[in-house]
Amino acid sequence: MAEAITVKGYRQRLATAMAGGAAIKKVAFIAFGDGGHNPDFTAKAPSDTQTALNHEVLRKPLAAITQEDTLSLTGRGVLENSELIGIKISEAALLDADGKLVGVKNFAPKVKERDERYEISIKLRF
Repeated sequence: MAEAITVKGYRQRLATAMAGGAAIKKVAFIAFGDGGHNPDFTAKAPSDTQTALNHEVLRKPLAAITQEDTLSLTGRGVLENSELIGIKISEAALLDADGKLVGVKNFAPKVKERDERYEISIKLRF
């Protein structure tokens, strides 16, 4: 399973906040996309310089956010039965309250069917 990455832009915002700059915004949204896979259906490697998903198709408030240990946070998103039916979901991202990318995870595509409810958790390590 592919590991999620924390993007450079978020790390820069965090450093700026620690140096007395603008306060860091809380992680608040999850985005889903269909551009995280290659033509052979393997996951693309995410880049720490990304500022957005490759092809975002839906953005929602997080269902939950937890801190399982002192050096990570996990955001959980849910796709309800009626959402993204027939879409090959292959990327997901956590975004802050301003909609700026915090972390991203790519994976082999999963086609969402009408009778399915998907949950995805993205764990970012610091």
